[in-house]
Amino acid sequence: MRVLATLAVLAVLAAGWSGWSWWSAAQDEGLAVAGERDAVLAAVSDALVALHTIDHRTAAADVDRWVEVSTGRLGADLSGDRQLQLDRAEGTKTVATATLLDAAVTELDHEAGTARLGAVLDVRVSAHGDPPAEHRSRLTVAAERTERGWKVSDVQAAGP
Repeated sequence: MRVLATLAVLAVLAAGWSGWSWWSAAQDEGLAVAGERDAVLAAVSDALVALHTIDHRTAAADVDRWVEVSTGRLGADLSGDRQLQLDRAEGTKTVATATLLDAAVTELDHEAGTARLGAVLDVRVSAHGDPPAEHRSRLTVAAERTERGWKVSDVQAAGP
């Protein structure tokens, strides 16, 4: 009987410690920051592919997607240049697709809602019916958290 009582007490203590450990881990700010980093990476990865994709046959929807995934000055520029982009895509019969090869969050300011990322994309572009030309783009990207999630606010070439 004494052995059973001791085992019961040990089981209750182990369960209590496990519960406290789980609760403590769930409240960890590092967990929230890691979740935010994952959200930034997922949103910006999708946005970069969208921003490097256009097909002259679906150009209006493609350019609308550019505007949807961007914010700040970049979003304003893309909105303002919408018709120019449509005319250019149709005039040259452009088809461009992108594949994200790698991306990483290099800076994250959780409080300010800003992030910087590095990314590498393979981009295939054809115009005037020519065979597609491929090139690799290395980019630095700035992102901002908005009411509708993370959006790209700036994209710059990072080098050759």
